[in-house]
Amino acid sequence: MIKVFYGKKGTGKTKQMLDAANACSKETSGSVVYIDDSNELMMKLSHKIRFINILDYPIYGSEPFLGFLCGVVSQNYDIETIFIDGLTYIVHQTPESLRTFFEGVEKISAEHNAHFYISINGDEAATPDFIAKYI
Repeated sequence: MIKVFYGKKGTGKTKQMLDAANACSKETSGSVVYIDDSNELMMKLSHKIRFINILDYPIYGSEPFLGFLCGVVSQNYDIETIFIDGLTYIVHQTPESLRTFFEGVEKISAEHNAHFYISINGDEAATPDFIAKYI
């Protein structure tokens, strides 16, 4: 399962992600991971959630980030949900250039029964079709 929060900056995507992550950590028996590009939100998340500041790792672009996600999923088989806050900030790419990334996330999700919640900054009127199906 993939769920995308898509919209312009300041529309409440991060708040929705935080609420969903904290609720998920109470309901799941598996592990929850939250990936962001700063430590700002760490204290707002449940202590049960594994927080990863992606800036601690030399990842530049969507393909290396997809490889990183594969490593996260493969290192712990009980990872049930992964939250990715601000995907376009993390990979430094436009939403339109992320088709291959989403194909990879679909495969990880299907093969490892992992749920993904992803926030993306962009104009809702110009949402790419391959992303719109997850909103």
